[in-house]
Amino acid sequence: MVETGPQYRDHVSRLIGWGHWFVFFNILLAMAVSVRYLFAAGLPDTVLGTVYMLVSWVGHFAFLTFCTYLLTLFPLTFLFPKLKAVQFLGAGLATGALTLLLIDTQVFSLFGFHLNPSVWRLLLDQAQAEGASGWGWLFALVPVLFVLELWLGAWLWRWSPRRSRSLSRPLGLPLLVCFFLTHSVHIWADATLYTPITLQKANFPLSYPMTAKSFLIKQGWLDEAEYRERSEQIIDKPKQRLNYPLRPLSVQPPERAPNILLVVADGLRADYLDHITMPNLSRYAERHLRFDDHLSAGNRPEPALFSLFYSLPAHYRREAELERTAPVLLNELQRQDYRFGLFISGGTGSPLYKDAIFSNLRSPGMQAAPEGAEGDRQALSNFANWLNTQSKERPWFSYVYLDALNSLSVPEGLQGPFQPVLDQLNPAAPFQSGQRDALLNHYRNAVFYTDQLLGALLGLVQNAERDTIVVVTAGHGMEFNDNGNNTWGYGNAYSPAQLRVPLVIGWPGKPAEHISYPTSHLDLAPTLLQQALGVTTPLRSYASGQSLFRARPNRWRMASDEEEYAIYQQNDITLFSRRGELQLVDATSFQERKDSSPELTLLMQVMNELNRFQGE
Repeated sequence: MVETGPQYRDHVSRLIGWGHWFVFFNILLAMAVSVRYLFAAGLPDTVLGTVYMLVSWVGHFAFLTFCTYLLTLFPLTFLFPKLKAVQFLGAGLATGALTLLLIDTQVFSLFGFHLNPSVWRLLLDQAQAEGASGWGWLFALVPVLFVLELWLGAWLWRWSPRRSRSLSRPLGLPLLVCFFLTHSVHIWADATLYTPITLQKANFPLSYPMTAKSFLIKQGWLDEAEYRERSEQIIDKPKQRLNYPLRPLSVQPPERAPNILLVVADGLRADYLDHITMPNLSRYAERHLRFDDHLSAGNRPEPALFSLFYSLPAHYRREAELERTAPVLLNELQRQDYRFGLFISGGTGSPLYKDAIFSNLRSPGMQAAPEGAEGDRQALSNFANWLNTQSKERPWFSYVYLDALNSLSVPEGLQGPFQPVLDQLNPAAPFQSGQRDALLNHYRNAVFYTDQLLGALLGLVQNAERDTIVVVTAGHGMEFNDNGNNTWGYGNAYSPAQLRVPLVIGWPGKPAEHISYPTSHLDLAPTLLQQALGVTTPLRSYASGQSLFRARPNRWRMASDEEEYAIYQQNDITLFSRRGELQLVDATSFQERKDSSPELTLLMQVMNELNRFQGE
């Protein structure tokens, strides 16, 4: 039974006064710990953005700490108005909160996002699996924090009575002002799209700064159409610049540089490179280099092609387009006086082509063709005409992109050897399981037609007077509900069906070989730069991949876009996003592993690679 009366009220009043000072000093401790967020996030580009960061840092952690006290220790003070009990509870709550804050600062520094249930489960599983290895600092720090909080509580009980009234208001008022400034300034920044402030909303844990667009629009203080137009203009603006390459290249050019032909038959799955479906490319592969465990770096055309040319993860694509940064590979080809012939089915209007990959070419020689099967035929016809005009005095680089498989397009009137087929075809629509066989037949007919085109193309380059490196691959694969997940097409999962693509290389002087160790799209550019163009600079300075001819059976490989990432290991696939969502799936069945979690050390390696070419 809780006692009442004047003595009880005086005692509780003193405990509440003590609690306020206990909160104030824990606000200072929380701010000291949370300084790591400021270093991890980096200072904004403007003075106003920097001032806002500091004000929001003070206001946010003052509010979090006070709310924690208000929801826990404050009501307990009325229920258990015993000094020792309140001090012990206060020390325990403060120690727990500061420990969580310390862990979150570490997670944010490593990965760029905050603790969530998936990350917390990963940390716990990792600690148990490693026998608490790497967690020793936490076990040592928690008792020290608890003792410090006990001492602070006892000291404040003796110190606070004489100072409560004289100091509480001048110390508490600035914290309150910082809190209200944080939200009021963010309302203005959100309405005016002032990104040095709005981009800070995820810097701190449990941070939900206020917005009031709907209210301002309703009151007529904000023009909705103008706001949306400005929002679309800056939505893709990157936060930081691309630092690529990390240093200038050192090159010893070969005496006689080879021609290079890169053919991308987008949508081609690796498991359809066989003697029945693709007899021409299959025969060519038997006489040259065939990579049997090759992985694209994206499940859509744009991310995959970006990584193929740049040897960088696709989350750098926006920066490359905005800054018109061309791939190191094409810059070096141009420096070595290569002629260029670019033949692209589906058009050349993509920002990836205009603003990034081919942005620095003086004479791109780019020819567009319609999309679909007719466009593929025309692209190869254009290549044949262009090839006849090339002299043996200068080497050439040609890029041929075929896109018919993306829409499962076949020439009108072509029956194809695989029957029956699905008559009504809409690749954007979902399909039923009963339609799978007929849909696969349609796809195989499209692949069969693509193989006929490739056979003709490969025949053309066999007679070239200069040595020619021929690379045939795909940007991504194509899925037909392979794992029973009702997933069709491409761009909607990082499954093996959408990422495993063929890689066949005809390299003069290299004997025929089936290569079984894992390779990636990220490996092509550094291989050409080193072994065909004579670049001697360590590839870590300009690539995330490695040489195609370096066997590393246990390596991990990455596929990604701007928001999501997939890490392929031997038996596991780790899926994660910038929002902190984590999932471990089986590499064969693409089903979630319920009994295990991703490796923390692997995620640390991946995050380091994702930040390695980020500028200041």
